[in-house]
Amino acid sequence: MKKPSIATGRAKFKKILSNYIKHKGLDLEVTMKSGEKLTLSKMRKIEGEQLIHMNARGHQSSLYIRDIRNLEVFVN
Repeated sequence: MKKPSIATGRAKFKKILSNYIKHKGLDLEVTMKSGEKLTLSKMRKIEGEQLIHMNARGHQSSLYIRDIRNLEVFVN
C-alpha cells in the first residue's frame, strides 16, 4: 500500500483542525515542532496557512499550521 504524500497529510490535518476551531466549547492545546505547548483561547480562526488566536488581553498572535506537531482537544 502506498503512503499518502506529506501534502495530503497536511491538507487533511488542516481540515480536521478547522472543524475543531469552529467549536468554541473545545479547548485546544497545540504542541509545536519546537516542543512549545500553547493553549488556544476561544477566539481563533484559520487564515490561509496560519492559525490566528487572541489571548484574554486581546493580543493577537499567529502560528503556521505546518509548525504544529500535535493537537489535543479537551471539552470545556
